[in-house]
Amino acid sequence: MSYSSTLGGAERILLDCATALEPMPLLACPPGPLADAAGRAGVAVLAMRPRSLELRASPRDRLAASARVLDLALELRRVLRERRPELVVAWSMRALLACVPALAGLGPRPRLVFQHNDFLPGPALGALVRAAATSADLTICLSAAIERDLASGGRRLRTQVVHPGVDLERFAPAPEVAGASGAAAGAGHERAPAPVLVLGAIEPWKRPDLALEVAALVPDLRLVVAGEPLGRSGQALLSRLERRAQLPDLRGRVDLCGRLADPLPALREAGALLHCAEREPFGLALVEALACGVPVVAPAAGGPLEIVGAGGRLYPPGDAHAAAAALREVLSPGRRPELAAAARARAEAHFDREHARRRWRRALASA
Repeated sequence: MSYSSTLGGAERILLDCATALEPMPLLACPPGPLADAAGRAGVAVLAMRPRSLELRASPRDRLAASARVLDLALELRRVLRERRPELVVAWSMRALLACVPALAGLGPRPRLVFQHNDFLPGPALGALVRAAATSADLTICLSAAIERDLASGGRRLRTQVVHPGVDLERFAPAPEVAGASGAAAGAGHERAPAPVLVLGAIEPWKRPDLALEVAALVPDLRLVVAGEPLGRSGQALLSRLERRAQLPDLRGRVDLCGRLADPLPALREAGALLHCAEREPFGLALVEALACGVPVVAPAAGGPLEIVGAGGRLYPPGDAHAAAAALREVLSPGRRPELAAAARARAEAHFDREHARRRWRRALASA
């Protein structure tokens, strides 16, 4: 069960997990990119009514959020009575908050697994999610940082950390073209410096605004910001980014290119991946970059602490000057080949998708 219809990192992980199961599960979610991708992957989809993703954009959104979750619970309860599943996986917090009341009183009650992909949003909602998680037979967390955040309330919960992985055959360094650089040099041309890539939704918590300030501190750096807004706050942020990119210190150096249908070409062209979210629960884009041999520069907090290792550099969250210094290091000709090799090795050792899928299947079996 997914509340979201989008196809962000958590939903791509959902598809990786769902397609690893035999028999294939039924996915209940609203119509949209997730349902479309699931259909192409051979996953049966049960269409749920779409509901707004806004949660904290305004007082009205906050008041409406609980009503939307309760409405989803009623719809889901009807589905559960008809389908009688043995196991329900609540994918992320809002799905859990709908599943717990939907399952109440059903007999026999299906097993419930909570797939927890994010940090808790605040004290009140955090307490509600922790209470709901006590009803789950197992909570699977994307990262140890998420597990610690959930466990900090003191409730007794059964949890397990399963880091997701990526397809290491698909996400791989670009093949070298023999003699290309020599030919370019012989023709009297210098290759343009590789751009720095920011990959993720245009949302305030992702801090793409900080990425522009980092770029302003590194002369001649080209910045590609790939992502789209998910709600009204993201739309307002995108407008601010567009205005900032036109100021003299950044004019002509920032490409706000929107959502990429496939991030692989942009990753392979990038000199580094810059990540700026100060409270990143995991960060699938970081893993994809490592697999492509692209060094990662990210805040020393949350998921990136578990991902980057020797494949990049960490900086104090929110510190544009430290991030700029880290970028200069990873982009320097003397360091980048070493860091690129370390990035790929890190992905191979810790983030292979097939290993991750096996761990997830074992976790479900334990429930």
